[in-house]
Amino acid sequence: MSKYPTGKRKSVTPPKGKAKAKASENPSSYVLRMLLAASPYYVSGSMLAQKLKMSRVGIWSRINKLRQAGLSIDASQNRGYRLSAEPDLLNQPLLEAWIKECRKSCKVFVFDEVDSTNSVTERLLANGEKAPFAVLANTQNEGRGRLGRNWHSPKGGNLYLSIGLRPDVDLIKLRSFTLWQGIQIGNLLRSLTGINDISVKWPNDLVHKGKKLGGMLTEASIDCERVRSLVFGFGLNVNYPKSRFPKSLSKIATSIEGLKGESFRIHEIAAKIIKTSLGAYRDCLKGNAEKNLLERWEEFDALADQKVGISSGKDTIIGTAKGIDASGALKVKLRNGRFRAIQAGEVTLRG
Repeated sequence: MSKYPTGKRKSVTPPKGKAKAKASENPSSYVLRMLLAASPYYVSGSMLAQKLKMSRVGIWSRINKLRQAGLSIDASQNRGYRLSAEPDLLNQPLLEAWIKECRKSCKVFVFDEVDSTNSVTERLLANGEKAPFAVLANTQNEGRGRLGRNWHSPKGGNLYLSIGLRPDVDLIKLRSFTLWQGIQIGNLLRSLTGINDISVKWPNDLVHKGKKLGGMLTEASIDCERVRSLVFGFGLNVNYPKSRFPKSLSKIATSIEGLKGESFRIHEIAAKIIKTSLGAYRDCLKGNAEKNLLERWEEFDALADQKVGISSGKDTIIGTAKGIDASGALKVKLRNGRFRAIQAGEVTLRG
């Protein structure tokens, strides 16, 4: 369980701007939105009943169902209710409440188990689902990484997320999309967790001192050099202790909990990543990403001045990483002193 701030012995009415429930809003999501807005204070059951036009018994019944779903909600006589803790398993009403708390509108689909969130997103796009939208799951049985690799996706504590987009723009506008997403999400995680040395390993990993913290997988449908649809997949190790990693990953992967020694609220992280990712997407469409890419990359570059090997097919290039160029290609200084721009490949450190 991930805790919320300790409750205060006081009942409050949430800010007016957050007090209205739209007809389309899930009542459970509305209740949780009000609890988030008032945290760490209590919210009056009478006020919730009035806003939702139901009885106080009806509010109590809804609160009880949320408790049965794994949420910890305190009740205090004459004060009301407050959210005190959440589970690592995703709860759709709570995620929707957090997205609204972030002042963002984005439809979300939450599943317990899927083959791959990217695959589900692709199917939804193919079936005409309006973009943008996000797909999240508690576990994946066919999670996908780069180059066809399997993404280890155990249940509980980690984030498996994909965002469906329909840009319909020239491919060149999105050539730095994944790198810019890494920079923006890395910056968000630094702020949320206080881990200031989270960095981006070209082309698609979030790392901490060489250990993998998260990964990105961007897949696009391209027609005549225009990107018609886009799926941005993101996996993040959140509340997953080192002891639970399989031996094959324990030396090369880490988690936020493992680095900080405490659990984090996965719904808050998920909502803020969705908001950040959509903002990064808009940056790309407006040209702001490429304008600022080189400067921001220096702050997050995990490979700067390190000896690397880049494998592409049967060929391996050895050299020293020297940042990226304006197109997002990795610049490598070869042993003969010449520079080479690498557009794609698998990068390993050579010590």
